[in-house]
Amino acid sequence: MKVLYPTSHDIPSLPDSHLSLKIARHSRCTVCPTCPGLHPPTGWRVFSDIPDGNESDDDDEPPPTRYLDRCECGHSVGAHGADQMSVGHEEFARRGRVAVRLDELLEDSGRLLDFDYSDEDIDSLRKQMQLPEPQSPASSLSDELGALGASWRHGPPPPRTAADIVSQCLRHQRSTLYPPRPPF
Repeated sequence: MKVLYPTSHDIPSLPDSHLSLKIARHSRCTVCPTCPGLHPPTGWRVFSDIPDGNESDDDDEPPPTRYLDRCECGHSVGAHGADQMSVGHEEFARRGRVAVRLDELLEDSGRLLDFDYSDEDIDSLRKQMQLPEPQSPASSLSDELGALGASWRHGPPPPRTAADIVSQCLRHQRSTLYPPRPPF
């Protein structure tokens, strides 16, 4: 099967689907522990979406019309860290810039469509494609309690919101304006 790969490096003109594909190529699969990044399944041939005239088409198969959309590991582009809804807009944009830079380096060496190629510069830059480790709610709660130190054991924690501060002030005000009376 023949598929296309986006060769443009102009981020503003790249559709999100093409930027996602570039991100996925350089990002580990979030499902498979051994998949280093999106790469075409065995037997698939990848072509530039901007023909340069150097590609030989020596078979009877029609030219490619769709883009690479899944990995040899069987997972989608989204499973390779390129789901904008999961990573957020800012992280998606950051990862997109790194992926485009990686593709520029590959293109400079004439290896843009070689999904197995890597070198020291590529490996170093790919470290920036790692997703931040998600923090579980249990560990974030224990981190918060640990940050409070021993003080939380000796009284209520300090107020954290404006409503808590107002409530604490009102309680303090009531206790100073109207001290408790001794019983008759």
